[in-house]
Amino acid sequence: MNKFLLISLCAIIPVLSYAQEDAKYLAGAVPEVDGKVIFSKSIPVKNPISDDDLFNIMDKWANDNYGSNLNENLDNRVLLSNKEEKDIACLGEKFLVFKKSAFVLDQAKMVYQLILNINGGKCNATARYIKYEYSDSKTPLSAEEMITDNIALNKKGDKLNRYYDKFRRQTVDSINSIFNSIDKYLNGTVTTGVVSSAVPASVGVPDRQENISPALATATNALAEASIPGFKKVDTGKIPASLQGSKALILSGTVSSPSVVPASWGGITSLMERPVALSNVNTAQYTTGAIDNAGTYTISFYTEVYGDALKEFENTKGNINDKIKASGLTPVIAPSGAPVFTEAWMIIECKKAGVMPSSDPKAASDKTYLGEILNVWIK
Repeated sequence: MNKFLLISLCAIIPVLSYAQEDAKYLAGAVPEVDGKVIFSKSIPVKNPISDDDLFNIMDKWANDNYGSNLNENLDNRVLLSNKEEKDIACLGEKFLVFKKSAFVLDQAKMVYQLILNINGGKCNATARYIKYEYSDSKTPLSAEEMITDNIALNKKGDKLNRYYDKFRRQTVDSINSIFNSIDKYLNGTVTTGVVSSAVPASVGVPDRQENISPALATATNALAEASIPGFKKVDTGKIPASLQGSKALILSGTVSSPSVVPASWGGITSLMERPVALSNVNTAQYTTGAIDNAGTYTISFYTEVYGDALKEFENTKGNINDKIKASGLTPVIAPSGAPVFTEAWMIIECKKAGVMPSSDPKAASDKTYLGEILNVWIK
């Protein structure tokens, strides 16, 4: 073999290997439904199992993988767990590391929603509403503008476009890794093929909202739109100073299993240059375990018209769902994942930052909750 031929082969082999590796990221690797990037995979269980038992298994998987933050820089949590409808919704975040060295760290944070629906001995998994937080952009970049075929592939569809290729590769690998994790958890091995663009009706795509439970529809819509219907997002400075001492409700948990605790507004302070909401709760009268264990919660305010409705929650006895029904208030999920009532005139979404005893000697049993303000909504 002559020297020229040897050099040529050495140059060609890496190119061929790279092309073969890229093949799995070409046309069809990123499924689209009505112009939206939606990855899905229906994962059957090999051994016979009831849907109730399968739901309990996947509920544990969701809590193990999304119920607690192993990385303080990532916000992973279970948004919804509805056993009656067999629906689970999770908010996921992951760092996509494109290049890492002693001098360079090129990475993006991928944010997504994972929906799990149990039906007929199968776990129908869907990943959607994918966005990227990246240093090149001041605002989150959607999957639709970064990894679709018309963006990430050349005109012939046989090569990946530079810059977009890294997002497409790592997104496809990450989503497949999640689906394979579920498959291995249920079956001990990967039993199914690649992701599909055919989303099961029970999971729900934009034109099939009537097929999913009201609670899950609320959760998915809230996260997708990052808004609360009927409310306008405003700056923290729009919170009236005259609210000091006003009655409010703190809601935590989920829409299907909320915790509602009456509180009084303590104002706003600053913690590490971030706005923090203060809420005072009488712990001698109300149980605060749900707030203590919550990652996020909402503080909501109501006009005098809802005075009687709020009194339902001053009674410490009785089932919370019965109280909500008696109050006539409507629970929905806020973008942060915490529940809230739509009848409020102002809603403050908070990430729990701490708790301290009351500084007022007359209210020794009170706790003051400190919540980093995520969003403020006003009708």
